[in-house]
This record gives sequence, structure tokens and C-alpha cells, in this order.
Amino acid sequence: MTDASSRDDVEPAPAPSLPCDPAFRLPAPRRGEDEFAADAELRLGLHIKLAEQAMMSAKAEALRPFDLTVAQYGAMLSLYYVPGQSPSQLARAVAVTPQTIGATLDKLAAKSLVTRKPSKLHRKVLVVTLTSKGERLLIEADAAARTVEERIGRAFSADERVQLCELLRCVGAALEESDLPANVATLKSDPDD
Repeated sequence: MTDASSRDDVEPAPAPSLPCDPAFRLPAPRRGEDEFAADAELRLGLHIKLAEQAMMSAKAEALRPFDLTVAQYGAMLSLYYVPGQSPSQLARAVAVTPQTIGATLDKLAAKSLVTRKPSKLHRKVLVVTLTSKGERLLIEADAAARTVEERIGRAFSADERVQLCELLRCVGAALEESDLPANVATLKSDPDD
């Protein structure tokens, strides 16, 4: 068991806020392969998507020997840290839809890896916990999944890892803002579509 001081040593200090560029604009689509390549290089969403796909593919491969999907592993890991979560809590924790978590939990229950029981506080709410079989499998699967995260982490210095986390938080925060330009918010579909 780790004490609080050793956990504090592992957690990085928050990075300072990074400067932003409110004048940043992407060019409108242009014709031509060279133009496409140049414009694609500027589209941050594409780079984020490619990195996510590479990570998800590597994690799926690491989890295949355990007969777990990335979503199943994510739910089990969350339940290991915080047993007795509701499906809604789990969906938020692993960033999936309620429908996805429902299907995920059905598959985990069919494998006897989780149990769902009515909450002691709210009879209509089910709480989910790992079974002992689920805990054992999670520990084994996590060792494999962590190697993927470690491969990513080794590509950066400690300061770069902190900065990367801050940059990714900025991506999330920027997308949560609802300051669409008026002309984008009021666009109507082209009647010729």
C-alpha cells in the first residue's frame, strides 16, 4: 500500500497556463493535392484523431489476450479505483455514452467480471462492482495496457508530459466554449443538398 507522500511524488505539478492565439484561422478548402496536404497539416483535430486512433489500436492489441475491449477495460479500471459506481457515473468516468456503458456492462456481467445490485440509498439505481475474478483479470490486463501509456510517456521529457497534459486540457476547454461566430450558428442548409 502506498502512503500519501509517495502518491504526491508521482503527481506532476500543474503546468502554467499557456498563451493562446485568438487570431488563428484555418484557410478555406482549396483544390489540389498539395493544398490538401498543407491544409491538413494545420488542422489540429486531424492530429488529435490520428493520435487517438493509434493509442486505441495499441491498447486494443494489448488487451486482446484478456478478451477485453478498451471500453470494458476502462470501466473495470474505474470500478477498481472506485467500487460501487452507477452506470451513469461509469459512463462519465470513461467518456462513453450511457448506451455504450450499458452494453459494456452487459458483456462484463456475462463474463462474471462485474455484479450489478440495487443501491442501498436509491433502490432504482444499480451500483456496479468488480467480482474477485474481475479484479484479478483487471490487474493482469492493466499491466499490459500500462505499457501503451508508458510508450507514449517515454517519447517525452517529464516537462513535456506536463505540457502535453496542459495542452490537451486546453483542447477540451476550447471545445466546451460556445462562442461560435454568428454566421456559423445561423447557417442554413443549402437547398440543393
